[in-house]
Amino acid sequence: MKRHKLLGYYVPAFFEMHIDTESEDMIINQMPIEDATVLFHEYIHFLQDISSYYGLSRIYAYSEYLHKMICEIYNMSQADFQIPMTLLHSNDNVKLNNDLIRLTEGDVGNKATFSITDIKISEDKLEENVHLQTIPSVMLEFSDDDIATFGAGAISESMAYLLERLCSPNGYKTSPEYPYMAAEKVASFYDEEFAKDKLKILALCDMSLMSSNPGTCFVRVMKSIKKKELSFTSPEAVYDYFYESKTVKATGEETSLIDAFITLQNTVVQCLKSYLKIEEINKAYYTWIDLITNFVIDWRQNHKYFLLTMARHKELFANGCFGYCIKKIGTPLMSNNIPGRYFKIPIDEEYTESDMDVEYFKVIYQIEALLSKGKVSCDMYDWCCNSPSSTPNELCKTSPWLKVSEEELCPYAFLWKHWRLSKYKPYKRL
Repeated sequence: MKRHKLLGYYVPAFFEMHIDTESEDMIINQMPIEDATVLFHEYIHFLQDISSYYGLSRIYAYSEYLHKMICEIYNMSQADFQIPMTLLHSNDNVKLNNDLIRLTEGDVGNKATFSITDIKISEDKLEENVHLQTIPSVMLEFSDDDIATFGAGAISESMAYLLERLCSPNGYKTSPEYPYMAAEKVASFYDEEFAKDKLKILALCDMSLMSSNPGTCFVRVMKSIKKKELSFTSPEAVYDYFYESKTVKATGEETSLIDAFITLQNTVVQCLKSYLKIEEINKAYYTWIDLITNFVIDWRQNHKYFLLTMARHKELFANGCFGYCIKKIGTPLMSNNIPGRYFKIPIDEEYTESDMDVEYFKVIYQIEALLSKGKVSCDMYDWCCNSPSSTPNELCKTSPWLKVSEEELCPYAFLWKHWRLSKYKPYKRL
């Protein structure tokens, strides 16, 4: 899940990013340009998470997984349960959705340089279900006989790295060609003239992430360009093509890209809000989710060329689009190499940092990792060591769920209790 580990990373679906820096307070225009550029890269991943169909699908898949696993715990006859928990196929499609996200993500492992010799579409078999038997994937073959699956992960990294180089030409650091230049090289494989225009590639990356299978979407368009079935005179024309095209829902009905996106977004908003249902602390948490929702809808409906405007500004500290995003929706939870966490609030809203509960996404991530991977220790130990109301101790590393018995509840114990899990105790499979 963590990407761009060389200089920083973003945790998809849980709104957290880390920057490999010791810049105090993470004040962007006071950071070294190299550090600010990495922060910008990871912030682009945050925007991809909330503004793309693929990003929302991933948030939905994780949310549905957590709800299903917790319901299974409630239905257990005993209080002890094994971790990691096994997710099986069922009529609710939770396993299917998680498999689809995993398969369409593709490979994101670093490769210093690569040369594509062939691109093939293969079919990945899915476990038996009533909806899909296979899912297409894009296989890249390299000159050194290596291969990689080109999917949402490589497209996301290519898009963020493109924006890095365009918006901060003096601040970016060279990254491995795969996955950071994968989209450019795939585009060049099919049509070198198209690939010369970095803004067209940026637009195609963005619009490919608006599909449920970004890798095959990207390649489908590039194949059509190669066959002269499609031609784009400008980067804006790439957006126009997708916005004017129709897509087919699972029911067989036609719908537009925006209508499909809004439908999914409405579902995801309810999923995010369902994590916390406590009246006295919910207002700011819900409001931030609503701010994000309204911001993204305004972007996708009324400013479809927004990223092109951002990309055409080559001075990061004075980039109006970047500043506008932070002004309107703030940032995800951020960390650096100095112990502590940072959250930049929306400037337009009258909040204080203590009002915002964005750190709960980190707790949710900890519990998801416990259930899906069997990860016991809580990564919020350093956070709690810097919090006057928390009581970090050895239980944080061995059994954080047992902290529900303490007088002052840490975020992990608070959520464990809020989700009515106090009487349940996980144990590792032998």
